[in-house]
Amino acid sequence: MTKYKLLKPIKGVVWNVGEVRETDECSPGNVFIQVSRYVLIYAVQLALLEHAGFIEEVGEAPKRWRAERYGCYFYLDENLTVSKGVEWHSRFDDNLYEAGNYFQTTKQAEEFRKRVKALVGIK
Repeated sequence: MTKYKLLKPIKGVVWNVGEVRETDECSPGNVFIQVSRYVLIYAVQLALLEHAGFIEEVGEAPKRWRAERYGCYFYLDENLTVSKGVEWHSRFDDNLYEAGNYFQTTKQAEEFRKRVKALVGIK
């Protein structure tokens, strides 16, 4: 299913600006919208709304990389040293991943290290 965000109000339609709606599986070219508080719902041709500038398609946020089980990743340890980790799906791995301190390459970890040091004021 595709997602669409309303960019500007459509008179008589209950769909808030900025709100995202998904297309229906049975009717992929349409989105169902409520036209009044009486739950009257009808299908609107998305191509027409998109062309008129009322809606835009929004994609999924790119999924962050995470190593497969037993795969390796890199992170900054407590001394801001790039370290290598093995993915066990442990609490330690999860915490690093959730904190954004989890990288596919040493280069990515080094770039992050430089930004952290600049932010903290360490040369």
